[in-house]
Amino acid sequence: MKTSALTIGIILLARLVKVDGRRGTTEISETLELYKTDAKYTALLKEINSTYHGRPHNTANNLEFEKYFQTVLSGLNLTVYDIADKIDIYTDFTVYNQIRLELEREISKTIQVAKNLLSLKNLLPHCRTFFMDQQVQMAASISQSNLMKMEILNNPSPECENVELNQITFLETTTTTTTPKPINYDSIFRDILQKYSKRPWGNLKYLEFDEQIWQVFMALNTDDKIYKKETLIGFMGYDKDREKLDKALAVRIGKFKKIIANETDSNCKGNLLYLNKRLSLAMFETLEKKRKILVITNYIHSCVKHEEHLKIVDKINKT
Repeated sequence: MKTSALTIGIILLARLVKVDGRRGTTEISETLELYKTDAKYTALLKEINSTYHGRPHNTANNLEFEKYFQTVLSGLNLTVYDIADKIDIYTDFTVYNQIRLELEREISKTIQVAKNLLSLKNLLPHCRTFFMDQQVQMAASISQSNLMKMEILNNPSPECENVELNQITFLETTTTTTTPKPINYDSIFRDILQKYSKRPWGNLKYLEFDEQIWQVFMALNTDDKIYKKETLIGFMGYDKDREKLDKALAVRIGKFKKIIANETDSNCKGNLLYLNKRLSLAMFETLEKKRKILVITNYIHSCVKHEEHLKIVDKINKT
C-alpha cells in the first residue's frame, strides 16, 4: 500500500510540474512580445525626436506642433508597461503631422499660383489686391494650427480663383472701342430657377443651396441692377464650387466603398462606414464643411483603427 501511494504521489507531482512549465513558457512568450512591441514604438518615437529636434520644415514657432512634439518626448520616458500610451502618442503625432505636411504643400502651391498671377501686368485691380492679401495670409498660416490652415485654404474668391484667365485680365491695348451688349440678368435668373425648379437631390434639405436660390429669386424681382449683378456673380461662383465639391465627394465615397468591401477587421469596418456616412451627409452641408471633410478623409487609404480622424470629422460637423 505504501508503495502504491508513493507512486501515485510522484505521478501527480510530475503532472503539476508539467502544467506549471506550460504556464511559465506562455508567460515568457507574452513578456518577450511586450518588450518587442515596446522596443518598436520607442524606436519610432526616437526617430521623430531625431527628425524634429531642431524644429525644421516650418515647425518653429508652431504652438500646435510643439504640443504634439512634447508628448513624444514624454513618451520616451514611459516604461514597457505603458506601451498602450506610447502607441497612442505615436499615432496622434503621426496623424497630426501627415495632415500638417499635406496642408503646407497646398499652401506652397497656392502661394506660387498667386505669385505667377501677380506677375501679369494686366491683372484686374481687385484680383491683384486679393492675391497680394492671399500671399500674406498663406505665409502667416504656416505657423498656425491645422484647422486654421484649412480655413485659410478654403477661403477662395469666386471672381478671381478657378476662373478663365481672360476673366481676371483686361486687354492692354485696343485699337477700337465697342459698346458691350447689356447683360439680360432677368433671363439668366429665370434659366437658373427653371434649371433647379426640381432639385437633382429630390426633397432632401439643402439649406445653403436654398438660401442661394432665394437670393436669385429676390434679384429677379428687383430693379436694382447692381444687386442683380452681385447676386449673379455670387450664385455662379457658389454653384460652380458646389458642383466641383459634390463630384469630389462622390469619387471619395466610391473609393471608401471599395476599401470597406475588402476590410475584414470589424472595428475598422465600423469606422470606415461611419466616415463614409459623413461623406454622404456632406453633400447637403455648406461648401466650407464639404472642403474640410475632403481634406481630412484624403489621408485615409486603409483601416482606420485610430479615433483621431473621427474626432476631427465630428468637430467639422459641429461647426
